[in-house]
Amino acid sequence: MIRRYKFRENNPIKHGISWNTQISRVFTSALVIQLGCMLWGILGTYSGYAQIKDSLSRDSVGTTIVPEDYKIKKSVEDSIIYTKIKNRFSKNKILNEIYGALFKDVYNQNVAGQEIVKVEQNPFQEYEGRVIRHIYVKGLRVFGESVIDTNRKAKGFEKLLSAVHTNTQEGVIRKSFLMFNVGDIIDANRLRDNERLMRNSSILHDARIFVEPDDQYPNLVDLIVVTQDVWSLIPDVNFGGLNRFDISINQVNFRGLGHSWRNTFFMNYNEKPALEYATSYTIPYIGRSFITGQAELSFRRQTSRYALRFFRPFLTPEMKMAGGFEVSHDRDLRVTTRGYDATTLKINDTTLLYFPSARNYIDLWLARSYKLPFLSAANQARTRLVVGIRYTGIHYTQRPQVTADTNQLFRDRSEYLFGIGFSNRRYKRDFLIYGFGITEDVPYGYLATFVAGAENSDAYGRRWYSGIKLARGHYLPKSGYLYALVNIGAYSNGTTGFSIESNYFSRLMSMKKAQLRHFVNFRYAFGTQRYTGEYLNINGENGIQGINSDKLWGSKKLTLGYQSVLFSRINFVGFRLAPFFQLDFAFVTPRNQFLFTKAPYTGVGLGIRLRNENLTFNTFQLKFTYFPNLPDIGMLNVAFSDTYNLRLKDFDISAPEIVPFR
Repeated sequence: MIRRYKFRENNPIKHGISWNTQISRVFTSALVIQLGCMLWGILGTYSGYAQIKDSLSRDSVGTTIVPEDYKIKKSVEDSIIYTKIKNRFSKNKILNEIYGALFKDVYNQNVAGQEIVKVEQNPFQEYEGRVIRHIYVKGLRVFGESVIDTNRKAKGFEKLLSAVHTNTQEGVIRKSFLMFNVGDIIDANRLRDNERLMRNSSILHDARIFVEPDDQYPNLVDLIVVTQDVWSLIPDVNFGGLNRFDISINQVNFRGLGHSWRNTFFMNYNEKPALEYATSYTIPYIGRSFITGQAELSFRRQTSRYALRFFRPFLTPEMKMAGGFEVSHDRDLRVTTRGYDATTLKINDTTLLYFPSARNYIDLWLARSYKLPFLSAANQARTRLVVGIRYTGIHYTQRPQVTADTNQLFRDRSEYLFGIGFSNRRYKRDFLIYGFGITEDVPYGYLATFVAGAENSDAYGRRWYSGIKLARGHYLPKSGYLYALVNIGAYSNGTTGFSIESNYFSRLMSMKKAQLRHFVNFRYAFGTQRYTGEYLNINGENGIQGINSDKLWGSKKLTLGYQSVLFSRINFVGFRLAPFFQLDFAFVTPRNQFLFTKAPYTGVGLGIRLRNENLTFNTFQLKFTYFPNLPDIGMLNVAFSDTYNLRLKDFDISAPEIVPFR
């Protein structure tokens, strides 16, 4: 039980209400779209950070909230070319404002990476056991301010753009994102986990918790929670021609409530009806329960979807209960598969078939975590034994013919699973990994799980299942980070899946005007007696970046990728530039064929990525790729596209699951 002391809390922070909170949703959306078109060159400005007002002081307004341990050393001076531009622009007031908006060193961390070493020690440890007297919440401007450097302030366009954005409401931060209350006893690990959870939220660019002690009452402390939103409303247009395009408006922080609402309109004047629509709404945390709720609706000519889900994973090792519930109905008239040939009634791996389908889906799981009292105090705090159960039911209302050896992917089935596992989860703060300068929480530790259960289906009857999962992640001394994962699963009728993967990134290497990291990834997977039409492929993220071919498939594969990324200090209108080099190798073969029969499929790429961490855009990249031996794919490819926002894999255990075959 948490001991709690009651205090009367008077928050001295006064927040003005942004003008746009008074206008309608439709007008806000239209206005931001127009601003996005007119002010594209200044949307992402990430310069000039504002000093947090003294109103965050314990008594009145007297102190800066950032302790010395959090202060970041000044970045290196601008390059010679920037200095010349600055000197010219400074002669004119307007040009000087433009320079300040366009050209700034985007990284707050020092070149030697000393910030990582400094913040790696838990900054809350010295306050362990003290009582929380007040909790102050401060939301910074979207542009121009920072939670880690209080000597910067917003200028010009930054103030204008921040005024258009509605910050997350203080009550939402207090009721849905904080894991502590006034009167609680300080738990250093809980505060640190709370920081990480806020930073991982889709609505927050960054977040920090600062502790302000009281010399007069050494047993009491005040907590200052400082958050900075991302720009929440960004349109997305996919243009396939004057007669075919779609427009999406994704509001990741609807009216400051923290809710995400995405609306997509598909236009195709060559079809009837010409207009299609899809929407999804997400509540990240319902109250202090940390339960996420999601609803999806999609009305399209060939597909439709209705889904509702609620889930609560083990966000921190401290959480005791986790669970999830999902119901959905899916219709797809475009399902394609290889395998059963209806004309010859034979298995044919090269035949492409089109099977309309419709299904009802239900999924329910519950898990409980337990401390292990026989471990040392340090390990006991971050290690848990997790026990979970799961039920999944799938029933098709439209499908092709299903037998024990044809179209098993469309089988009606009920799955009952039981899982048990050990998990040790820790985190280190780092930067310039998959992000472009924001704080990234790197998980390290281990997990080991065992899953057993049964499946009842109209294709196989009853069959039993068992599987194991082993994972380990660790920072290597002076070398970088290494992650490894092994997945093995098998049914009693001989259907199996196996995969092993490993990811590595080097330490951040400092250069004169940039910083460099190397990335290596490896994956090997195979399966036996898999379902008709189910295969592994090496497209895109599954093997070779930038390809999508229906000929690169099989029952086993091996992929190896290397990438080096140069994080430059150039900041152009808020977008950070990162040139990169990519080299991919992949083997993939059908069953009964040796994996290394042919030379590996290869891709060699060179490009540049652009990203603004304050926006909800994905990372964009311009890439030139050479493919020497890929079927039906040109040898040279030039593409400007967005990329996935990658995250490192955590070591949490949640719902028992079947080993995925991919």
